[in-house]
Amino acid sequence: MTSQVPVVLLPTGTAASALGPPPAAAQALRDLVRQHDLDESGTFLAWQLADMASGLAPDERDAFTLLLGRLLVAQGLGSTCIAVSEGERALLAKVPDLVAGPAAHVPLILDGNHLYGQRSHACESRVARVVAERLRRPGPFPAADLIRTAHEVARTSTPAPNGEQVAAAVAALAHPLGIISGGPGTGKTTTALAILRVLVRLGIPPAAIALAAPTGKAASRLDDELRLRLDLTADSAASDRLLLAEAPPAQTLHRLLGATGGPFGLLRTRRLPLALRAVIVDESSMIDLVLMDRLLSALAEECLLVLLGDAAQLPAVSVGAVFRDLEPFGARLGQGFRANPARPEGKQIAEVAAAVAAGDGGACVRLCTPRGTPDDLLYAGVEQVPAEFRDDLLRRYYQRRGGPAAKLAEHLFALQDGGFSAEEVPRLEALAAHLGATRVLAVTRGRRTGVERCNDLLHDLHGGGPGFRPGEPLLMLRNDRERDLANGDQGVVVRVQRPGYKPTLAVAFPTRQGWIALDPKVLGPALGLGFALTVHKAQGSEFDEILLLLPDLPCPLLTRELLYTALSRARRSVVLCGSAAALTFGVSVREQRDSGIAERLAAAP
Repeated sequence: MTSQVPVVLLPTGTAASALGPPPAAAQALRDLVRQHDLDESGTFLAWQLADMASGLAPDERDAFTLLLGRLLVAQGLGSTCIAVSEGERALLAKVPDLVAGPAAHVPLILDGNHLYGQRSHACESRVARVVAERLRRPGPFPAADLIRTAHEVARTSTPAPNGEQVAAAVAALAHPLGIISGGPGTGKTTTALAILRVLVRLGIPPAAIALAAPTGKAASRLDDELRLRLDLTADSAASDRLLLAEAPPAQTLHRLLGATGGPFGLLRTRRLPLALRAVIVDESSMIDLVLMDRLLSALAEECLLVLLGDAAQLPAVSVGAVFRDLEPFGARLGQGFRANPARPEGKQIAEVAAAVAAGDGGACVRLCTPRGTPDDLLYAGVEQVPAEFRDDLLRRYYQRRGGPAAKLAEHLFALQDGGFSAEEVPRLEALAAHLGATRVLAVTRGRRTGVERCNDLLHDLHGGGPGFRPGEPLLMLRNDRERDLANGDQGVVVRVQRPGYKPTLAVAFPTRQGWIALDPKVLGPALGLGFALTVHKAQGSEFDEILLLLPDLPCPLLTRELLYTALSRARRSVVLCGSAAALTFGVSVREQRDSGIAERLAAAP
C-alpha cells in the first residue's frame, strides 16, 4: 500500500505538487501553520510573496519563505511583529521591493529588529502616537476641582468607592486618556460610576458621554450594573437627578463607531469625529489593535477616553494586546475576586487564580482539592476530577441543573400582546436564575472536550431530537439590533400559549424593555445551545459555579490567561476536569503577543 503524498496549496500548482514530494520549504511552511491550528491559506500568501522576491538564490528563497511563514503564524496568534536576527536582516535587505523601512509603502516593514505586515505597522504606529499625545496633554479640569468633586461623589455613593478607587478615577480624568486595570471584584464598575458622576458634576451633559464595551454581552452587563447602582446612589444633587434621567445606554464599540455590517465597515474617522466629550469603555482587554485604532481615530482631540479592564485576562481574539501594553501607563486597582475571600471557598478560588496569574503551576496543583470521582464533589472552592470521569461529570451536571430546569419549564407561559404578563415574569426569572447560576466552560469548540460535544451530550440527556426543548439554555451567536439582542445574550426555551393558537415553543430573552418571546425558527442559525460555552465567549460573565473541561492533549488555546479568565468567572465553586499535567501545562504557557506599542510609548518624550 502506497502512502498518500501530502497536498500543500502552492502558486505553482496544487495538483502538480501532489504528483511528487512538495519542496522542503513548502513542507516546513505547511507544518508550521498546521502546528498552530491556523488557516492553511496563509501558506499560499507566503508563497506568493516569496515568488515576487527576485534575485534570491534557491536557499535564500526558502529561508525568506519560512521567515514569512513565521510572521503569518505570529499574526495568526495575535502578534503584530516578529523579531529578526542580523542574518535575517541581511536577507531582507536583498528584497527592497517587498521589505523596507517604516516610511515606505511596501507589503513588509522592517522597523528596527522587528518585521511587520504593512497594515499592522501602520495601525500600531498610529495607536502609539495618539496614545502618547493623550498621555502627555493635561485634561480639561483643574486638578483641585477634580479631586474635590471625586471626594464629593465618594461621600454620596452606594457602595462608596474606597481611597484607591477615588485615586484611580482622578488619575483617569487627569489626561485625555485614562487607563484603569484591575482583577474581578476590585471595583472597576464602582470606579466607572464615580467617573460618570464626576463628569456630569463638572459640567459635561449625559448626552455627550458614551458608555461602551467590545461585545454586546459586556455592553449589556455594563449598562445593567451602572443603572442599578445609579438608582441606589443618586442623591438630591441636580447632576445626579439629570444623570438618572438621561444616563446614556451602553453599546458595543462597533455600534458606537457606526458599523453597519455593510461594505463600508466602521464609518467614523478623524474627518467625521463623534460628537462626544467623554467615552468610557469596559472590558478593554478585548479590544484588538484595529478596533483601538478606529476608536482613537473617531474621537476629537478634546474628547476624554477612559479604558477599564483586566490585563491578566484573555486578550482580543484578533491581532494585538493593546490594553496589556497600556496597563503600565495607568492606575491599577488592588487584587480582588468575585468570590468572597472571607469564606474558605472564596479564599481558595482567589489563591488558585493568583497562582495561575503568577505562572506557578506547582502551587496551582497543590491548592486544588483532588476528588476521586464526581460523587466526592462538594461544589465549594476549586476541586479537580480526573479526565476519565468527564462524561459522568456532565451527567451529574445535568442532574443538578438541566433536569430541574426541565421541570421549571413544564409550565405553559401565557402571552398577551406579544409579551409575557406580569404574573409570568417571576417564573421566567426563577428559570433564568437557575440556569444562569452555573455553566460548563471549555477551551475549544471542537475535540472531545469541546463545546459542541458537551452541548450535544447535554441536549441528548435533555431529551434529544433535532430541535430545542423546553428548559434548554440558548445563546445568541450574533447581534440582532432589531430585537435588541446582542452576541452572547442568553435565553431559555419555554412553552407558550398565544390567544387563539395552539401551544408552541419560544425562546424567552430578557431585554431592557422586559422579557420577549421569539420563534426559534425565525432566529435560525443565530441561536445555539448554551449549556456549555468557550472561555472566550464567557468573558464578561459571572456564575456561582463553573465546570471547566481541560483538553486531553496540549492545545495552543490552553494558556495562563485562559485559565485565569475561567477561574475568575466563579463566585463559589470551580470544578476542573482534567489531569494535573494539563493544568500545569496551561499555567506554563503565556499568551505571547509581540508588539511595539509599549516600547514606542516608553521612548516617547
